[in-house]
Amino acid sequence: MTKNPKIAEMDIDRLESERSSYYESLDEGIEQAYAIASVAKKKGLDFSESVEIPRASDLASRTEKLLEDPYLFIDPTKRSQAPLKIESKLRGLLHKHDRETAAIMIAISVTKEMHAATGDRRRAIDSGLRVGLAVLTEAVLVAPLDGIGDVRIMSNADGSEFLSIDFCGPIRAAGGTAQALGVLIGDILRREIGVGRYIPTIPEVERVKEEFGLYRANLQYKPPPEETETIVRECPVMINGEETERMECAGYKEV
Repeated sequence: MTKNPKIAEMDIDRLESERSSYYESLDEGIEQAYAIASVAKKKGLDFSESVEIPRASDLASRTEKLLEDPYLFIDPTKRSQAPLKIESKLRGLLHKHDRETAAIMIAISVTKEMHAATGDRRRAIDSGLRVGLAVLTEAVLVAPLDGIGDVRIMSNADGSEFLSIDFCGPIRAAGGTAQALGVLIGDILRREIGVGRYIPTIPEVERVKEEFGLYRANLQYKPPPEETETIVRECPVMINGEETERMECAGYKEV
């Protein structure tokens, strides 16, 4: 087999050198742009005195920078302690595992670290869940920040505890996969630190069945009442959120 003469004539060393120079020029230009933006921000004419979008080289770096303030701080009000550092560990996990597995593993790690540092189970799950969701969405969407309204530990009718996740905004409009995996991660995290499963009452089940019947959006699949009941009873985490419709349920308004 003969070599392509055009390929043989290419100066590989020169092309590599030009490519390296090109990337270096991009880095230098970005540094200059950030320096100018930092000076402008410090004048106090904008809402923030720092550049809101930090530089990041990969998914691990983006995830840490996206959630560092306030979700990785041990005490987000005083900030006397440094935030949790997850970049190196996450990069290693992503190198060995697929993104979904790495998301679950880093979420568990953050939850355990935050719980050990603060003793606050709700905050630990909140931080871990957002980190896992950030990895799933490649840390380029607002889902980890605005897609989760709140994470709460509530009580069942029998007094046992359960996890409730409030989904809102962008993740509800176009984030079905992220939302489903968010529930999965939430279930894993609540088991890790000893929070029980959600046990819905009959009124709660019936309320969801009525809401599903009234919801008129373009759903890909609308489960019948018997399937809805199975979903609600078998889901170990309460899926919660803000109201999106003006229509009111006729029954079970107290739920």
